[in-house]
Amino acid sequence: MAQRVIQSPGVQISEVDLSLRAPTIDNTTILVTGFASKGPTSEPIAVSTLSEFEQIFGTPTNGAERYFYYTAKAAFASPASITVARLPYGFGLGEGYGSEYSALVYPVLGKKFNANDPVYNLGDLTDTGDMVLLGRPSLVKLSDAEYNSIINGTAFTWSSNVGQATFSSLSQLASAGMIVINKSKTVINSRFEGYYVGVIDNTTVNPQVDFRGINTAFTVATTGSKLPSQFTQLNDTRLDFALSATFSGVDDSLSQAMESIGGTTTIGTTAFRDSLQLGVFKLRQSTLANDVLELDYVLEEGYRGSIDFYRQVEDPNGGPAVNYFLGNQEDNSPNVAVLVNPHISNEFNNVSLLNENGVPKRQVRVISDGLKHAAGLDATFTGIAAGVVTSFETLIGNAGALFPAGLYNLDNPYTKIIGNVPGKLTRLFDKLDNFDVYPLTLTVEGGLGTVFASACATSGNVFDDTRYVTAINGLSATDGNFGVPAAEYRTSYLSVFNEFNTFAASRRKDHLFIADAPLGIFVQGQTLKTLDRSDTNFTQNIYWPLRNIYDALNTSFACVYGTCVNVTDIFSDRKIWIPFSGYAAAIMGNTDANFQPWFAPAGFSRGIVSGVNDIGLYPKVKQRDQLYKISVNPVAFFPTDGFVVYGQKTLSKRPTTFDRINVRRLFINLETLVRNTVKFFVFEPNTLFTRTQVINTLTPFFENAKNTQGLYDYLIICDEKNNTPTIIDNNELVVDIYLKPTRTAEFILVNFYATRTSQDFNEIVT
Repeated sequence: MAQRVIQSPGVQISEVDLSLRAPTIDNTTILVTGFASKGPTSEPIAVSTLSEFEQIFGTPTNGAERYFYYTAKAAFASPASITVARLPYGFGLGEGYGSEYSALVYPVLGKKFNANDPVYNLGDLTDTGDMVLLGRPSLVKLSDAEYNSIINGTAFTWSSNVGQATFSSLSQLASAGMIVINKSKTVINSRFEGYYVGVIDNTTVNPQVDFRGINTAFTVATTGSKLPSQFTQLNDTRLDFALSATFSGVDDSLSQAMESIGGTTTIGTTAFRDSLQLGVFKLRQSTLANDVLELDYVLEEGYRGSIDFYRQVEDPNGGPAVNYFLGNQEDNSPNVAVLVNPHISNEFNNVSLLNENGVPKRQVRVISDGLKHAAGLDATFTGIAAGVVTSFETLIGNAGALFPAGLYNLDNPYTKIIGNVPGKLTRLFDKLDNFDVYPLTLTVEGGLGTVFASACATSGNVFDDTRYVTAINGLSATDGNFGVPAAEYRTSYLSVFNEFNTFAASRRKDHLFIADAPLGIFVQGQTLKTLDRSDTNFTQNIYWPLRNIYDALNTSFACVYGTCVNVTDIFSDRKIWIPFSGYAAAIMGNTDANFQPWFAPAGFSRGIVSGVNDIGLYPKVKQRDQLYKISVNPVAFFPTDGFVVYGQKTLSKRPTTFDRINVRRLFINLETLVRNTVKFFVFEPNTLFTRTQVINTLTPFFENAKNTQGLYDYLIICDEKNNTPTIIDNNELVVDIYLKPTRTAEFILVNFYATRTSQDFNEIVT
């Protein structure tokens, strides 16, 4: 009941919102990864049509690209949303990554409050509103040993004596104001694609100032150690975006993106004059422009934080205050590490730099054209006059620009080296780890296990889909003695499988991974099916290789199908063999759209495979039985019905309900729904009212699952039985959900009984 606040005769109207309901699950989303002839690398992109896919990633020119293209094309045959990501060619982690670390090292000067000259060292600054100014950085190459020593804090002793304008050696870094380390070894390629860093202060975030924090973009174009004098300015004609803009001008400038880092909380006030916003941008060939030289940008990472080591702010999600120090904000970044000179952050003094009114005692400013403009409008707010900014600029340079985070690497974009596919997948999955940003339902292998294992087994580390890799022959061994080539092939294949499975089963736990068996098991070379040879048979050449690969695997978050498919390549006008996972994903996407995720994606109602010329294996009944025993789902041929998926097992070896795809996807669906719902109850009072509301909010969706044949029954408990006083005192709320998942009728036994003419059926049927 609403609290009574009225104090005199009249009418009080109050609102209590009890309308929270369980959100619906987004459309099925399929992730397809692979190699392409062009397009951004290691970047998840939502693609709506095959023509859009071709515009961004081009058309296939080799076997690896054909696997990627036709897997995506198969997935487009469903109403699911498709997210695609191109893996980079090249040895190791591929194009865009080098073998050396680097760092952007920002020089710093101190300025006393209400004093413009002389320039002060950090040790001379007081707690009266003094200022530190960051200038144009140097790009410094770091060896592995130097990088490790910086990270563990043994490289140098930070100095309060500042004013050095450029940096080229490890010892000089002690006088830096801030260091942004490129810990992922990204590089700038010959097309100037790569990662760039921009930094702005809160004066440019002031609502009265135009978007002009970043006015220039610099890059590198030579190898060796880089100093600011060697930076090369990118001509604006190379950029498919505006760097800065007025309020009435371009509505999508990079400076505006910089100002939006950190959410909607306004920091353009004196209370945040100790704050910086740091953006990590990926510049890459524009996916929409016709000019192949034009670069577009993606804000890969953005961090907002204070130079005060002990500064805290309110958690926007509620709860106790959280640390706001910039050097802690990027702790989970895969690309950069930020170090702030402790003589700036006051780390050595063990006290925050806020005064009694919550205003920072020390300001930070980035020397830039934006700061000059803001100072010209309001020198009181910025703490510095425009002319003084210019005088500081002559000493340590202008930092109001994008600067390259990595060294220059003269790559060859036409080399089709496969490289370290598991490592490349790890990099990609690091970006996809956030399920709020990248919703996923299914991931498909797209034959990457075959591509990597085959490339490792051949000279040159390239993949040729017309060549049979003889190492597969050793997988036919029945005693586990494969021989070295087959054992290495199996290890390479499983390293790709494990990356996908770990991502699905351990890191996200919200989607199913569809694997592809090595295509060389079913077809040899360009056209020959394995079982078309007179010296082969199913048990020796199909069953045992599959068993030797999958028998040791135990996961309910992955499944595999025992076939590949033949399609007509419209670009070479010939028939080719491609992986099956894209077709399996399309079947599941159509099942979700026309039935429910907890319906089995198999059989004559939902498992018809269309759009293919042939399949790699026509398993007979007993052969299907053998495949099913090792959790490999058969795809069968029926003369009147065509090709049909005839199994729905996961790779779980435990005899539980999770050894079926429909049950695993039922739980994934319900768990995703519950996670998206109960987050609204975080920080709510742990009372009977809240616990009852949790049950009432979740019940309709479980009822829907029950009414649409996903559950036999369910029970949701969230009361005093599982929320004891001890649980409540630990600030926890427990919800226990018991489910009876529906089983599918996979084995239908029909018995015919012959009886006498005089037999009374009521006597034998009880």
